[in-house]
Amino acid sequence: MLEKDIILETCLEMMDETIAFLDKLVRFESLSSYEGPAMEWVYEQFKDIADVCEKVPVPENITEDPDYSFRMDDRPYEGRPNVRVVVKGDGTGKSVCFNAHIDVVPPSKDQERPFDPYVKDGAMYGRGTCDDKGQVAVLWTLLTVMKKLCVKPKGDIILHIVIEEETGGNGTLAMIRHGEKADICLNLEPTNMDVYTSVRGALWFTGTVYGRAGHSGSAQTTVSALKMAIEAMNIIEEYHDDLLKETHGVDPLFLKYNNPMPVTFGQLQSGDWPAMAPQKAVFKGVFGILTTPKEEVMREMTERVKTRGPEWLKENFELTFSYRHDTSRMAPDHPAVNILLESYKAMNVKSEISCAPYGADAWFYNNILNIPTICTGCGSINDAHTNHEHVVLEDIAKEAASILFFVQEWCGLKETPVHQRCLAVS
Repeated sequence: MLEKDIILETCLEMMDETIAFLDKLVRFESLSSYEGPAMEWVYEQFKDIADVCEKVPVPENITEDPDYSFRMDDRPYEGRPNVRVVVKGDGTGKSVCFNAHIDVVPPSKDQERPFDPYVKDGAMYGRGTCDDKGQVAVLWTLLTVMKKLCVKPKGDIILHIVIEEETGGNGTLAMIRHGEKADICLNLEPTNMDVYTSVRGALWFTGTVYGRAGHSGSAQTTVSALKMAIEAMNIIEEYHDDLLKETHGVDPLFLKYNNPMPVTFGQLQSGDWPAMAPQKAVFKGVFGILTTPKEEVMREMTERVKTRGPEWLKENFELTFSYRHDTSRMAPDHPAVNILLESYKAMNVKSEISCAPYGADAWFYNNILNIPTICTGCGSINDAHTNHEHVVLEDIAKEAASILFFVQEWCGLKETPVHQRCLAVS
């Protein structure tokens, strides 16, 4: 049994190495569809600290999977593998699977040095520092510390380091279609080290409305696609309000938010001339969901617009969906939840059970593979995707230490002679 002080001290002693790891990783401009070089580097970093480290190709026909989302462009998947890492147990303990992603969103306006990270006041700034490369640094630190301390788990430790999370989880989708067995999964995302047992779902949608174009002086014969699009958006907003009232209290964790499942209209494009009724309008947005299955929400959104809107919309409106995530929910009283909370407490980290009012890849494991899945990690979601994205470097060490304590309690660790352990940390 490793003492908690030894675990934390060793993680903190590794800070310079962890900082160097994260610094190098952030320098890769691994936007979705451009993760290849970063993944090759990640593979090289993990292959000597694990029993198994393999590049898992993403098949080109993943685009035909019913749960496939979208990609930023038509770049092939060749040369952009996921990485699967395993530290093998002896089969006498429970297993754990970790998920973290390597892709990042584009730099924000006025973001300083997004791919040239810098340290200020104990935090590293740059694109991906907390979402999600800081979490990959946590996993690298975890396995490196285990090797330094000469400890091996009784149950398998499995890492899925994936591409294309930001565009809907296509990398994770490819991984879970291979199948994976584990007793618990930790989906690492910036949660301020709180323990999220519920992660809400989300649907990215595109509404297309066709009108009858014409001159402003022919209003009796024209139909403005733009005005019809606004009608459709209002109906979707009304459906959202009804669904929120119906489902808000089903999962009590979400009651802390007035609207944990917002509908957001982010884009509207229509028209070629101010004095002309447009022939086509396209609006795009995201619709959050709590407990209702995504298929039901997609069907009802479309039906609402076609049955409660103007007659014109019945034949001249279509709604399509790209990013499609169901809500992931596991029992807050699951034994792994309590162990993780106690692990954070052991490392002097304040942590509580909560929920994510945003989407993540947790549902792939929880809902499809039936592996109970917790979302947790260092850093704040309020800093992700911003021009000030950063992660507190000491929090990476504390997160790694907490997870190692969790592994010790959940998976079990093989006994290591004291003299070997002392040599490892000397």
